[in-house]
Formats: sequence, structure tokens, C-alpha cells
Amino acid sequence: MQHKSLTVLIDGDILAYKAACINQKDFDLGDDVTGVDTDPDKARSDVEDMIDGVADRLGASEIIVALTGPLGEVSGANFRKELYPDYKGKRGKKPVLLAHVKEHIRSTYSTKIKEGIEADDTLGILATHPTLIAGKKVVVSIDKDLLQIPGRHFNPDTGEKRMISEALGDWYFLMQTLTGDQTDNYPGCPRVGPVKAKAILEQRPDGPIDPEITHMEWRWSLIVEAYAKRGLTEDDALVQARLARILRHTDYDFKRKEPILWTPSR
Repeated sequence: MQHKSLTVLIDGDILAYKAACINQKDFDLGDDVTGVDTDPDKARSDVEDMIDGVADRLGASEIIVALTGPLGEVSGANFRKELYPDYKGKRGKKPVLLAHVKEHIRSTYSTKIKEGIEADDTLGILATHPTLIAGKKVVVSIDKDLLQIPGRHFNPDTGEKRMISEALGDWYFLMQTLTGDQTDNYPGCPRVGPVKAKAILEQRPDGPIDPEITHMEWRWSLIVEAYAKRGLTEDDALVQARLARILRHTDYDFKRKEPILWTPSR
């Protein structure tokens, strides 16, 4: 009996960062002078072990690794920074070996790098597109942001497997629009954490919802109301939503090779 194919769509950014970090040792030379000791060979070996290990664990027939540029010919453009200049503005220094490890991944595995968007977005596009990849697909990442993407998911750190529906993916997206993301340095709605965000999105109307209104439209109206209570506009909410949104294939213009910014339906 022939087994159906399974493609693992791996978040290469996180694995490259991990391999680079564990093979870097910083030390203090005194008089405000610091040094760095690295092991490039071990970093390359470690990242291969991570990628091959998860593929073997899931019984994958194909590996695709998504990376964020710049890598050589790929520029450092990022559409989210154009929307919000402080996006990821508080991140510290990158590990010395990060670019080296990412380049090694690209030369060793089938990789996808799309200019102007991040690895998360590339994974979201590949995972949701109906025809780009045949057979089953599973997104491999520890990043909670990717739970916005409908489909199969695997967390290599916890071993958890999940199937995310479109409705649940939309829920995670709207939650992120309200809470923001400290790691990526965008604020969301002021003074709204996960508990408040959940309460906002779970509100029910006083009467029946017009059948022409979708759940997304209803919840978006709740988000706009939450922002308005804090003196902000729908445009402010929309910027945060566009920062939070991990692209699906419907959010990407393949001819122009650029994202289609998310807009609530009317």
C-alpha cells in the first residue's frame, strides 16, 4: 500500500536562530571589551539534525524550509516596517552565525524565501494554497503566530500536533490584533491582554445578527469599538490587524509578488 505524501513546511528562522545561539559563547575581556567564540561546523550540524529529526519524526516525504531574507540576492524589505516603522524595533543583536546558518540551510534543503515578507508568511501561503504542494502538509514551528493558519501544525518543542480550522485561525488572528505582540514590538489595543481580548470577542449582540453579516464582520465591529473606547480609530485598529495577520494564499498577489493588505469585508 502506497503512503500518501507529506510535506513538512518548516520555520527555518527559528531553527537557524537556535543553532546559531547554542554555538556562540560571549565573554568579557575587561575594560568594556567583549569577545565572541563560535563553532560554525557544530551550528551547521545542529540545524541539520533539527530539520532532519522533525522530518523523520513525522514521516515526511518532502522538506521545505521557509526563511526570511536578506540572504544574498534577497533584499531586507519588510511590508510591516512600512506600515509601522517600530515593528521589531526592540530586538537585540542577532547571533553572529545566524546568516551563516541560514545560508547553509538554503544550500542544503529546498527553501522558500519571498522578498518583502517573512518566513511565517511564506509558510502561511504554502500551507493554505490549494495546488502549490500536492498531498498533505504540516506547518512545523514553535511560533504561536502561525496558529492563525488553517491546517495541520506540529510544535517540535512540545510534540503537540494540532489541526486548525479556518474559524479558529481567524480567532487567533483577531486575538493578536487586540493584544499586539511585545516580541515584534507592536502594541495592539492599549490595556488589552489575552483575558480582556477573549471577553471582547465573545460578546454577543442583544438581538439576532443579520444573516448577511459574517462572524468576522461582527467581531471586527467589536474590535473597532474596543479601540474607540481608548480614543483610537478604526484606521488604528486596521494597522494593528495588518501587522498581526500572517499571510494566507489569498493575502498574496502572485503576479506582483507583494502582499495584499488585509481589509475587513463590508
